[in-house]
Order: sequence, then structure tokens, then C-alpha cells
Amino acid sequence: MEAARVPVSFDVSGTTFTGEADPHHIVHQALEHILPREYLVAKRLTVRRPDGALIYPDMFVGEIFAHYGDARLVVEVTALNEAAGDWTNFGFDHLALATNARATARDFFHIGLKMQIVRDDSHLTVVTTGNTAIFLFDADPTAPLSDGIASRIHHLGFVVDNLEAAYGHIKRAYPQFVSDFTLLEREERLSLYGHVTFGDVRFMIQLSEVKPQYRGFKAGTPFVDVMYDYASKDYGVRLG
Repeated sequence: MEAARVPVSFDVSGTTFTGEADPHHIVHQALEHILPREYLVAKRLTVRRPDGALIYPDMFVGEIFAHYGDARLVVEVTALNEAAGDWTNFGFDHLALATNARATARDFFHIGLKMQIVRDDSHLTVVTTGNTAIFLFDADPTAPLSDGIASRIHHLGFVVDNLEAAYGHIKRAYPQFVSDFTLLEREERLSLYGHVTFGDVRFMIQLSEVKPQYRGFKAGTPFVDVMYDYASKDYGVRLG
């Protein structure tokens, strides 16, 4: 039997937008389906409960509903600053793959290559060596930012020190990089997404700015003060 859909509401500056979501969908998917497009383009989005508690975009709608008794959320929407100044790219952070055999891929990286599993649920599997990670998604054409094609690179992730400066620079210097530049706030980072095409291959690129309190590695590695240690804890926030 198909799970009952969950009523979801987003309050944006006093205007409420309502809809329904699959309980196994994440908040990001609900935002994409319920909010008008003008709130999703070139904006910084922060999602909270009415009491001010932060809600992250990769949290499950059903878990929010079960934990709080409803899925009433408040969205802070602010325009991105294209002239934010200078910025630095600190390098590769993670590789994401879309697959139609996620469990098989998970077992290979975990058992075969001894990578640590820090998340494995209906939305996402994350395996890591600590300083880099592989994200495994199901190939799903209904997911935000995904074309649903299996066995292709889902996206490449990089860490920078100033996302809004990176946004302005790429928009000015490389117009071939196509993006709405929706800036999403997660527990440990802020993220921007876009697409670039090389010949016949289209890549999604994620740029992340890690929050100060989550930067650094226990053992000490290059970029110790700016990168995120995936092996430090389970990835993402689960309720209940």
C-alpha cells in the first residue's frame, strides 16, 4: 500500500504556500514542488520551524511530521550578492553517483575498499575515507537537479571559502555554467548547484562553504582549517 502523503506548508514573509509530499521525500523536493520559482532562483534559503529550530533540506518530510506533529515550515529567502568579493577554491570534496544498484555499489566501496558508511537510507548512501566521500543516489527522474540516468556522475563537489563571491565570479566569467544558484543551508555547510557541459557530457557541480564549527580534521591533513571530516559522525540529521 502506498504511504499516505504528508501535508506541507512553507511560510515566506507572511505568505503561506501549501501542498503535499511523499513522506520519504526530503525537504528540498518539497521546496521544488510547492514554492513558486521566483523564490528558488538566485536566492539564499534557510528553513526553520515556527519556533526557530533549523530544518535542513536533506531531512525527510515524514520524519519532520512524525517528530513535530506537522510539517509547517518557515522559509527565509534573501537575494544572493553578486559582488561579494574575492574567493578561493579549496578543492575536491566529494563525488556523487546516480545508480540503479545502490546496495551493490555501497557494498563494493564499504567491503571491497573499506570505506566507512556514514549514511544509508532511502534518500542517500554516503561512504567516506574522512577527507573525501562518495554519495550514492538512486537514479530518479523526479528528484531535484537530477536527470534520472543511471551509472553517470551525479555531481562533483568542491569546497570554497565564500559562496556568494564564487556565485558572482562564475556568473560573470563563465556564463556557460547554467545555474539558478539556489543557496541551501545544511547542518554543516551552505551549498550552491549548477550545470556545465563538456562536449556531450553534462556535469552538475556543487560548491560548498563549510560552517566554521564543522571545519577541520581530527588527525590533521592539508586544508585542515577549511574542509569537512565526513568520518567524524553520521552524515545528515535524522529525527526520532
